Amino acid sequence: MPILTPGDVHIDQPLTNLTVAYLQSEQNFIADRVFPNVPVSKKTDKYYIYDRKEFNRVGEVKPLAPRTRPERVGMSLSTDTYSIDVRALATDFDFETLANEDTALNIRAAQTNMLMTRMRLDKELRWISTYFATNVWDTEYDGVANADNDTAAEVTQWDDYTNSTPIVDITTAKTAAFLASGGFMPNIMVVTMDVRDTLINHPDILARLNGGATVTDTAL
Repeated sequence: MPILTPGDVHIDQPLTNLTVAYLQSEQNFIADRVFPNVPVSKKTDKYYIYDRKEFNRVGEVKPLAPRTRPERVGMSLSTDTYSIDVRALATDFDFETLANEDTALNIRAAQTNMLMTRMRLDKELRWISTYFATNVWDTEYDGVANADNDTAAEVTQWDDYTNSTPIVDITTAKTAAFLASGGFMPNIMVVTMDVRDTLINHPDILARLNGGATVTDTAL
């Protein structure tokens, strides 16, 4: 006597409530958060630059005698140029294929997400190769393994939990940037994930947190 099996009474079909895709969260991309976009209307153009020295010059404010004119000062301007590369990526589909797609699929949305992710990855990698490189910034510090031969341009690597001083190193770098910029304190720090993991477990930072730091009264 024939006996039906589970395979006889069901033909496998795609699930309608589950598909698997590999997309990164937008929060993983930092290029636009470190350097905000500046909207422009032209592919190439110029922009003005005020001379920073004129805003920070000292020694010209003098006592004013009655019926005399105050010291007069001025400002100077320069210009620089920008040029924008137009970058693009595309895919395509035909309406016959779209009309035949299974319910679980949304090809239009999937392809849009794919393109956006790949565009973000391209921007992120170009940002990293441009700004996470040597000889880009005026002040640079080299991480060294030997804690006994540090110079002013060297810091002990932070994974050396015995000899490194990340809090001192970071505040020193912030102060250097503050003075070099004419009084603007840096408010963003960018590190790779492995450096973050090293810092959050560093004894110096844990000691600050254990010392009673709060959200409004931070340790750093």
